[in-house]
Amino acid sequence: MTEAARPRLAAGRDADVFDLGDGTVLRRYRRRPVPAFEVEVMLYARACGFPAPEVISHEGPDLVLERVDGPTMQRTLEADPSTLDTHAAALADLHHRLHGLVAPDWLPQRADGDRVLHLDLHPANVILSPKGPVVIDWANAGRGPAGLDPALAIAIFASARANADDTERRYIDEFIRAFASRFDRGELEAWLPHALEVRAADRNVTDPERRALEGFRLSIE
Repeated sequence: MTEAARPRLAAGRDADVFDLGDGTVLRRYRRRPVPAFEVEVMLYARACGFPAPEVISHEGPDLVLERVDGPTMQRTLEADPSTLDTHAAALADLHHRLHGLVAPDWLPQRADGDRVLHLDLHPANVILSPKGPVVIDWANAGRGPAGLDPALAIAIFASARANADDTERRYIDEFIRAFASRFDRGELEAWLPHALEVRAADRNVTDPERRALEGFRLSIE
């Protein structure tokens, strides 16, 4: 099957995902080869019982994974905002489960700490499969303090406000509060300035999204 004939399942800012028609998907990076640690961290997470996709093969910019059926958490939230608190709790639980894993030394060090970090763990990267949630897109994974991961998720939510209308921004703010309330506030506030800087430095972030990060303050009440 030619690339043009493959059904494209998703188009992210860094890669496209195609259905290969045999129970697997192709994640193809646009500007770089598959990071070696992305493959290794998924294998490690799965071996530790964390829900990551099975790696089938990888070469150059191409990563073949098992196909995980189901909507993303983001799509479910968009279809039914009344599920906001339930999914905020589920996302926080995935963070806590992941941060229970001691990071191998070969993971890139992102800050001082020894926990496995996903660093892009938000609703668009959680597939709600019939067997439970599965976390995808591990390209930014690293080693560091547990507090950095939810802080960066909040920075991602904050930047998303730039692309939302008034109603959507209200839901984003509600999700931030519901999600943040499930972490230690002091730890989140300590890591949030760094997380906002990391998000603003991402080359895939637009200028309006960067402006949305300026002056962002965490409000849990």
